Amino acid sequence: MREVDLIALAGLLHDIGKFRQRCGYKDDLSDFELGFAICDKQKCSYIHAAHSAKAIEEIGLGSIKDLISIASSHHKKNLKSFEEIVQKADRFASSLDRKESLEEVKQKDFIEVALQTPFSYIYLENKPTVFYYPLQKFEQSIKITSQKRTNTEEVYKKLYSDFISEAKKLNLTFEKSNDFLKLKSLLEKYTTFIPSSSYKTYPDVSLFDHLLATSAIAVAIKRGDGENFSLIQGDFTSIQSFIFSKFGESNKYQAKILRAKSLFVNISTELIALKICKELDLNPLSIVLNAGGKFTILSHKLSSEDLEKLKNIKNWVNKNFEEINFLQTKFVIKSTDFTKESFKLGKFADIFKKLAYEFEKEKLRFIPKKDIFEEYINDASNGICEICGIVPLKNEKSGKICKYCSKFKEIGEKLPKAKYINFNLDDLLSIHLSEKESNEYSLGFANHPIKRVANVVPKFKSSDIHNPKYKNITQENEIIKDGIKSFYHIANDGYKIDNNGELLGKNYLAILKADIDNLGEIFIRGFNHEKNEATFSRILYLSRMIDYFFTNILMNFIKDKNVYTVFAGGDDLFLIGHYEDIIKTYKWIVEELKEYTKNDDFHLSAGINLSRANVPIPLMAEFAEDELDRAKAIDSGKNAITIFGVTLKNSEFLEMLKYLQFFEELYQNLNKVQSGITFMYRFYEFIQMQKDLHKNPLQNARWKYLLRYLIEKNFEIKNSDKEDIKKAKEKIRKQLIELGVMIERYEDKLTIPLNIFLYSKRK
Repeated sequence: MREVDLIALAGLLHDIGKFRQRCGYKDDLSDFELGFAICDKQKCSYIHAAHSAKAIEEIGLGSIKDLISIASSHHKKNLKSFEEIVQKADRFASSLDRKESLEEVKQKDFIEVALQTPFSYIYLENKPTVFYYPLQKFEQSIKITSQKRTNTEEVYKKLYSDFISEAKKLNLTFEKSNDFLKLKSLLEKYTTFIPSSSYKTYPDVSLFDHLLATSAIAVAIKRGDGENFSLIQGDFTSIQSFIFSKFGESNKYQAKILRAKSLFVNISTELIALKICKELDLNPLSIVLNAGGKFTILSHKLSSEDLEKLKNIKNWVNKNFEEINFLQTKFVIKSTDFTKESFKLGKFADIFKKLAYEFEKEKLRFIPKKDIFEEYINDASNGICEICGIVPLKNEKSGKICKYCSKFKEIGEKLPKAKYINFNLDDLLSIHLSEKESNEYSLGFANHPIKRVANVVPKFKSSDIHNPKYKNITQENEIIKDGIKSFYHIANDGYKIDNNGELLGKNYLAILKADIDNLGEIFIRGFNHEKNEATFSRILYLSRMIDYFFTNILMNFIKDKNVYTVFAGGDDLFLIGHYEDIIKTYKWIVEELKEYTKNDDFHLSAGINLSRANVPIPLMAEFAEDELDRAKAIDSGKNAITIFGVTLKNSEFLEMLKYLQFFEELYQNLNKVQSGITFMYRFYEFIQMQKDLHKNPLQNARWKYLLRYLIEKNFEIKNSDKEDIKKAKEKIRKQLIELGVMIERYEDKLTIPLNIFLYSKRK
């Protein structure tokens, strides 16, 4: 094993004994293992170090030369060599994430203390209530509690037993770099909700983030002077130009190619980060953050030679994108230097702020070596790809599709059934999907190393083979069980079938574009606000928990909906689906994000654009982006949505959806007297007049009298009316008077539930 890899592994496992110690094990430690604690005649302190030695054996890694000693010696004095490096890294990481608690936690109670959520100590305006994560695996759903003391030795024992069992099945040898990612993934699953420290300190950082930070710092110390460090960040620019190529004449395969390109961006970002680690003689564990198509690597201070290597990697990536889309999408890599002083509590926010500033500057001034493609006209003599509309056709066997779109089509077809994403670091286009793990790098959708990729797509069921909703669809794919629905099928799935077998509703798609508001400000000044307690570990912890909401919890919700994921991760969201399912999904997101964070400073804004399925997705995406911009620009501080051309706060949007029931009841009553649909279309006129009241008060104020006239003309209660008609008219009169109050209060916001309702009744 390379020395840098040994140190990375030791750093990752140095405090794994805290996991084992909290199981209550006491009498099974050997004298050798107890030698790593600090003992005198009366008692032993730092006993978790002895448990780390024992845990490494139980995982099956005890045979790795010197690993136990390097990982478990970090509380001893007068250390040298690799042991001293891990000790320094642990101290740097500890000063990152440990703050003395005002509350005295007795030593025997530290096992019971649960981990604070990262949203409990972050705020811009109002300090939130503190909530905790009880001990659990990092899986589909996450439990949250207001109780601080929830954990027990029994729960720790069960979790630890599962951890050891799963670790042994991985058969880790570390002959391949992928094994480091497997162990990292396993630790994330089992140690995310274990407090790094709960005795005399706030339990506000997970053990996983402390282990990862220590490992990355240890590698950086080994590779440098132990005093100076760098953060490296990488990200694509103009991603939408790549994913939504809008120049092609054909809408063929757009569903498959959209999800393939989204996956390609996600995985190629991982590939580039791993390539940087390889070139700079780092370890994959140096990648401390990789979410939403952006990575951050902790490194030693980069030399001029290292910076040249970074430059070469950036040029290599952009050389690939010269071929794929002629540099419409570019890759930017930027680094910033800092000293060990920045590891002190409250200092690291400035480093992230500086890196973000330098990175944005680099994106703006990025100038590729090649900005004119002189050979393009000659290359295009055989035509241009009908899908992307960019790449010239040379000798493609796939007809009018370039080799890149053909590759993305293949990925899109395999993606729903794939178990692994395989690739190698020397070819950006080497990504291929398989049911088996390759000898190169492999990321699993359900197996370690787990790669959380938003990959939910609607599929056909057996009952869809003769579904009457699809009878007018001639485009796109064959209907087979577990086949992927096209956008035409997704749009038609929104139809309802009435008692006469007729289809009701509108076959509209909707695009949802959303992101979390003020996230940059939250990371820079949101950690305990006045005291500026942003730290490296806390930033990692918060980033992972935000990304998890979009890549896992949201995906679990939409898996049985007619909603197609283009991308979701970091804080960005782009979904396509039948408009009713998109509206229901956004309602769920608004409510669930509030429940997930329990923090009023975490909210999002969105744009929803409706269109027919034959409208090019890139055009729909542009409209949705415009709608999102309008929502962000609302006077009262974002937390808003634009839909049906109306911008309103999310709270108002939720309120409007409640009126769907009002319109349904009114419609049912109207149908007992006359045609409900025809009558209800008059409401649009009244709403518009109320909205334009300030433009022409005398003319538009008449809507109230017109409404009253309609009530008296159409719903006058006569003696000759049957009893059920009388009751219906009485209800209608009351409802229409209530409607007048609603129009005056809400104006055009009321068109949202009115549109949704009337669309659902159209034949």
